[in-house]
Amino acid sequence: MPEPDAISAAQRRARIRRIRRLARNLGFVGHVEYRHVYSRSGGAQYCIGPSSDYDLLVVYAEAFERDANPEDFSLEAIVAHECGHQALLRNRRLSAVLKRFPGEQFEEVLASLIGSLLLGELEPAQTLVWKATAELGQFGMSAANTTRFVEQLRRLLRQLL
Repeated sequence: MPEPDAISAAQRRARIRRIRRLARNLGFVGHVEYRHVYSRSGGAQYCIGPSSDYDLLVVYAEAFERDANPEDFSLEAIVAHECGHQALLRNRRLSAVLKRFPGEQFEEVLASLIGSLLLGELEPAQTLVWKATAELGQFGMSAANTTRFVEQLRRLLRQLL
């Protein structure tokens, strides 16, 4: 995989400020880093630490490339999804939901829905709802059942946040 185009020190600092501010506004606790490399992870990664203070959110170069493409995920949606993972694993009430629906694929659905709630009424929230809906559709649910299930999950998660 090729490397991303070089950026200036000022651009790097601006990216770091932006992702740290965004992560904090979405409730992330822990360390936030920017790595100017490609990750093949979609643009960001949440790494659980021994406590939330030691959790790590790493945002990669492709997150900014995706953000620049209006047809792709915004940086807000990418970071909110990863913050959704932290909330899902660190919030006891939310982790109880995950225990009822175990599995990596379902964790991705829940992280997207939690991320959508963290974003509130912003446009990137709808992108995360669509992402979760598409992922649930891969489980073989009908479109109507998937839509109903997403709405029910969002109501439940909103109450637990």
